[in-house]
Amino acid sequence: MRIENYPHKTRIHCETGSIKNMIDFYSFSISEEMIFGIGSGYDFIHFPFPMFNKCETPLFRNIPGKIFLNFTKRMGIKKKIYKFSNPDKAMKALDAVLEKGIPVGLVVEILSLPFFPLKDRSFPAHTIVIVGKEKDEYIVSDCDYHFPIEELHLIKEEKLKEARYPKTLFSPKGKMFYLVDVSQIKNIKKAIRIAIKDTCHQMLGIPFPYFGAQGIRFLAKRMRKYEKIYGRERALDNLKWQLQTSEEAGTGGSGYRYMYATFLKEAAYYLQDDSLLPFADEMRKVADQWQFFAVEGRRYYKNQENKDMNFLADILVNIAEMEKKLFVDLRKWLYNK
Repeated sequence: MRIENYPHKTRIHCETGSIKNMIDFYSFSISEEMIFGIGSGYDFIHFPFPMFNKCETPLFRNIPGKIFLNFTKRMGIKKKIYKFSNPDKAMKALDAVLEKGIPVGLVVEILSLPFFPLKDRSFPAHTIVIVGKEKDEYIVSDCDYHFPIEELHLIKEEKLKEARYPKTLFSPKGKMFYLVDVSQIKNIKKAIRIAIKDTCHQMLGIPFPYFGAQGIRFLAKRMRKYEKIYGRERALDNLKWQLQTSEEAGTGGSGYRYMYATFLKEAAYYLQDDSLLPFADEMRKVADQWQFFAVEGRRYYKNQENKDMNFLADILVNIAEMEKKLFVDLRKWLYNK
């Protein structure tokens, strides 16, 4: 059994890309960047303790699953989201929805996916879509950009169960989600405004040093101490992982900042308000600085230069100030409308 006419395509990011493909299946047209923006995907959180791959982890986006929740709620799209304590029940529930001809999103561990090209890192929050089943194999739509050929994959039932229930600190616990009704779409203009307000709060209004623009400054402070805290080798491991999360984790480059710049440009079109366009330009400048940080970071890591990371931390401090100013100004723009 295979769901016909599912529009599998490679996208920028696994969660927004999966949502985009699922939305396209129901003949509703919207860009992946708009899904990201309306879902308040833009964020920054730094976890100052060994997390994924035994490294401190910066998160450049909202927590996994939140984009789908925000986007569907703000757009008036009915959906179902489930988690299961029992793996067998989780697989039966998946089969039941597939039999109705409904594509099903799953959150999984990439190391358990035999077709996934990266085998050097753990990530138990990858999004895929199941679009059918043939005997003991499921048909997988993985829109990750690592797959240049737009083809579907097969995975054995036991392997998929393993991916849904990995033995990791942050297990997805069999999480699955799917769309129920997209016929009652709400006003996209209102959704955009709510989303921008929410993102401004995420970047400016959370009173903890790990979050938002101040979280970027916090990462810079930590980076200055990495060698003292971890020693030379592990300090470099942390830097490498942080570069991977910003540039290689389906972010569209620069920790989703280019994606958000495109969202702001499209938002100006939907709102018929060109005064939003300068913010899109400023966001591209922010993205360029994150790209500069990545280039300098890779050079430092590759050459194993015998100097500290202060110059990289200085770049982050500059980025933190740029992001803070941008969202302060964007919040003012919002309140003046």
